[in-house]
Amino acid sequence: MIDLLVQYFLGLSVFGKVAVVLNISLFIIAGFLFGKVVPSGSDELNKRRSRKLRLMNVLLLSIYLFDWVWNYVLHDYGYREFLKQVSQTGLVFLVAYLLIQFGHTWTIKKYGKERTIDGNKSKTRTYQSEMGFIIISLITIALSLLLIINIWQVTSWLQATGVIGGILVILFGTKEAWAHDAVSGLIMLHQGQIAPGVVCRIPSMDILAVIKRMSLTETTFHHLIQKHSIIVANSKLRAVPIEILNKTDANFWNDYVEFNIGYDTPSTQVEEFIQAVWQQACTAEKQLDPEKTPRLVLVNPGDHANQWRMNYRVESVYRIVQARFAINRAAFDLQAEHGLSLATPITHQSVN
Repeated sequence: MIDLLVQYFLGLSVFGKVAVVLNISLFIIAGFLFGKVVPSGSDELNKRRSRKLRLMNVLLLSIYLFDWVWNYVLHDYGYREFLKQVSQTGLVFLVAYLLIQFGHTWTIKKYGKERTIDGNKSKTRTYQSEMGFIIISLITIALSLLLIINIWQVTSWLQATGVIGGILVILFGTKEAWAHDAVSGLIMLHQGQIAPGVVCRIPSMDILAVIKRMSLTETTFHHLIQKHSIIVANSKLRAVPIEILNKTDANFWNDYVEFNIGYDTPSTQVEEFIQAVWQQACTAEKQLDPEKTPRLVLVNPGDHANQWRMNYRVESVYRIVQARFAINRAAFDLQAEHGLSLATPITHQSVN
């Protein structure tokens, strides 16, 4: 069996030998290639790209395996020219896929922007990197089509009513499914306000999350509390109001909480209470700095209670929710110790 395989391999043309060796080599190093040489920034995406490459390798190698079984083991037909054309076509698709993946990684490294996302530094996509990727993709697709036409000698494909014309008609007919998202993604990347590392609040979608990844068609968020991923089409994002909570290069966040405290509590007592709350909250949450004293403001002297606002700074915008939880818990625990109540006072009573 091994001897037959060796004889078959030695009988292949130079192209056939190169194709077999190349596919076996790429199958072996696919994980290293997408994990170290051209990583995408996402382990899951790297694994998907490796699986796609290996699937293409297996399909191309199966062509030679079928030819070996059919034309050398079962029959004696010899090498077929049709096999060579099919193999060349598959190799064109394989090289085109690699060029697009390498090109995208290169544009991100060349024109991407380095940002810190939840403590991790990474290169993120920009308008320039995505436009470069589109140009590289279009050139690669055009060259691939020309090579395939040359391999199969089907110049009729170049006619308006041929295959290429049909592809263009299909792209035009399906533009509603992809064009809006792609254009929206380019516009948002060009504006630069919505980018990986930015924390956003989208009230209409009940989203409070950090942007982890942006592509031409969709944006992936990472929820600040539940830590799950949220994927939203770019056209949907441009149709709703988005609150941008931080700048791409600023990691801290200014926030506040409000307490309703009765009129019988003097301001000095409230200040002491707030200082105690701050110290206890800093102990519970590492992203609150005890050296940065919060600012206390009387916002609204209402009918039932004074509304006090505690302004403070969170050192990491990704912990704004946890910081607020820590402050609320400290305030609840310390209210009795400082002789005040956070419950809204009852200023009326029923008369029978």
